[in-house]
Amino acid sequence: MQTAVETLEDDKVRIRVEIDAHDVDHAFEHALSDLAKDVRVPGFRKGKAPVAVIRQRLGEEAVRDEALRSHINGWWRRATAAAGVDGIGQPEIDWDDPIEPGAPFTFTGVVQVPPKAILPADLELAAVKPEGAVDDEYVDQEIERIRAAGATFEAAETAVEAGHQVLVDMHGTVDGKAIKDAQATDLLVEAGAGRLLDELDEALIDMRAGDAKEVAVTLPAEQKPKKLAGREAVFAVSVKEVRVRVLPDLDDEFAKQVAGFDTLQELKDDIRQGREQNLEREADGQFRRNVLQDLGAQAEVDVPPAMVGRRIDDRLQAMARSLGQQGIDLEQYMRMMGRDVNGLAMELAPECEREVREELALDAYVERHGIAVADDELRAFIAEQAAAESEADEVVDRIMDDAAMREDVRRDLVLKTALDRAVAEARVITPDEAEARANARAGADAPAGAEQNGEEDAAASDPEQES
Repeated sequence: MQTAVETLEDDKVRIRVEIDAHDVDHAFEHALSDLAKDVRVPGFRKGKAPVAVIRQRLGEEAVRDEALRSHINGWWRRATAAAGVDGIGQPEIDWDDPIEPGAPFTFTGVVQVPPKAILPADLELAAVKPEGAVDDEYVDQEIERIRAAGATFEAAETAVEAGHQVLVDMHGTVDGKAIKDAQATDLLVEAGAGRLLDELDEALIDMRAGDAKEVAVTLPAEQKPKKLAGREAVFAVSVKEVRVRVLPDLDDEFAKQVAGFDTLQELKDDIRQGREQNLEREADGQFRRNVLQDLGAQAEVDVPPAMVGRRIDDRLQAMARSLGQQGIDLEQYMRMMGRDVNGLAMELAPECEREVREELALDAYVERHGIAVADDELRAFIAEQAAAESEADEVVDRIMDDAAMREDVRRDLVLKTALDRAVAEARVITPDEAEARANARAGADAPAGAEQNGEEDAAASDPEQES
């Protein structure tokens, strides 16, 4: 396949595509095979007639139409990928000479492409980078969490409280008959943990070792067997032992046992350092997003509704796939939530428009700085990603040999490289400075004369000035 791209007016391009004779013959073979499945020829079983008979019965024109119909879209997708063209909407495809077996086939396609964003000549990127300090309270909470995980339980002469472990015997009946799955001896449960039915959980509170009581319970609707669902049951509950949680002492020995540190202070320092590193990574990620948002806000571009619609569709499809893995249909889920897909699409529209604007702005940034990724750099990147995912080495060759896959990865890497550069150039500012920049930008975007008209409106509404 060979392609040639011509830039047209109104954000359109024309791509001339030449399909080699081998691919054309392949298309005819597929067309004949597909047509043969549905054609009945007297004397032959359905789908078993020879190709020559099928060709003669249907005629060359029918075979030619099927070969073109079934392959033109695939050829177009390959052509746009190879040419690095991201078309918007459906192309206008045309050709001069009909497709013929044994000969190359040439066609052209005209398609709209994303508009070019215009960045300010004196572009200055600035964004807020969140600051997150780790205070002593956070460290103490983590220490207590680790301490609770290392707690033991000891028998005690005390009334049951939430969080205590209770050793019980429990026997449930309905109309005096034992419930098969409601008989337990030496059952260890945690009071207030929700493992038992609510009535039983509440009944344990304030009981002591040796206490016994009967508790009336309404069996749940999902009770098995179904004939017991919703029935009134009586549970005889006897407490055999109450165990209270004993927390380890906060000392150096605790640090050694639970985490392998020599001292408690070393454990606290490690918790603080780990949290600081996490906060720094989160701050870097947020700063990166903020820089991209600032770049998009400074770009002049009319975002095509078709690109926004495509981004919304991608979001909805991703949501549908995620729900589908849980066995839930998207429309069914939306009905359960009292909403509809169209309403969700409208909610997604502003964010998707902002994302498209930012991508177009980043494309303009790429062009301004001449950012490109050579094949050897691309191959190294793919190899690194494949190694990180423990994928076979042949994945690299497969991607590099497939024009569509190769150029998709190249574009992602180009945009990543561009954003890396933008982030490195960006200035860190305070939230107040960011708000002032946004207000100034909003004022600059206001229609000419808006301020003057506002003053005139204010004067007209002032009774003293009228007099």
